[in-house]
Amino acid sequence: MPSEKLVPYSFEIYEHGNPDNGYNLTQLHAHDTAFDENHILDLMETLFSNQDTNLEPSTNDKTFVIEEYHRDGNIIEGIVSTGYHGYEAEIRDVESGDMTHLKGEDEAEQMPLYFLIYLPHTREGKPYDNGQTALIILHQVNRIGVKGKLKKHIEQTCLSGVTDYTMKMEPVSTEEVLEKVIEADRVAKLDINVRKIPGDDESRMELVKGLSTEEVGTRSLVLRPEHGGNFQWVKNKAASLKDRDTHFGTIVSDDVEDFTVTIQKDGGRSETFSLLNEEVAMRKDLDSDELRTDAGLITARSLRSEANDLANDILDQQIVEPVTGTANIEK
Repeated sequence: MPSEKLVPYSFEIYEHGNPDNGYNLTQLHAHDTAFDENHILDLMETLFSNQDTNLEPSTNDKTFVIEEYHRDGNIIEGIVSTGYHGYEAEIRDVESGDMTHLKGEDEAEQMPLYFLIYLPHTREGKPYDNGQTALIILHQVNRIGVKGKLKKHIEQTCLSGVTDYTMKMEPVSTEEVLEKVIEADRVAKLDINVRKIPGDDESRMELVKGLSTEEVGTRSLVLRPEHGGNFQWVKNKAASLKDRDTHFGTIVSDDVEDFTVTIQKDGGRSETFSLLNEEVAMRKDLDSDELRTDAGLITARSLRSEANDLANDILDQQIVEPVTGTANIEK
């Protein structure tokens, strides 16, 4: 089964060189009359409705096609397909090994990906945060996503003719790593990537108290507790670091490229993130065994439900109107 996830991004526009002057995305003409529409979702709807069904020219190696979309008030959701072309590839039956098709240079395998764009409103019906921030949730399958392409199309289409602005579309960060480790129900796995494995003639590399690398023939050390146990000492270490106002990155050698932890929470749901960062970019890993699938991928209906939950986790539900509803698109 493919690995599927939802990744949230914050979207904002502000005066170039002055991030404190954020544009109200519902009143764009007040900042620059060059905008074709006054509301950011009107601009994006125009982008999606005018998007060619043809794939991009051969000068680009990745396609971007809006298959369908639906606007409902302050939410736009849809399906965008993307794929790579410019090279030949054999398509084979995984059971027989027989080739079923030879993909040509001018053909692309199109992956359908769900997206949701949400301009938060308060419970009183007013734009949240003075209308300065939108939330974009993008579906990823394995490592295939459309963040870069979507951002490019917004800049080239929605912001065409506008000057002296900066557009940001960055991953949403959640609370500090230490808090996530401390509050986890269970620490299930540690994955340590190192540049060099110390040999017998080299000093061992202390990662955290009581843990050192062993001589192995790989650059990745994956540690799991025995018999479904827990790395409780990692939670204890996180608590002690929080008391000292420091973080995991201060106790990891320079030879470590990354040090990730997998935690379990919310009835067994897992999340993996780096211990080298004080903040983590949010993502929602999806379990296709628990959600409805069609043709091997999670359905739009299930993805909308998961995207609703993710948006409501990010935004303060005492202030912001919750995201509800089901998918209005097919996949």
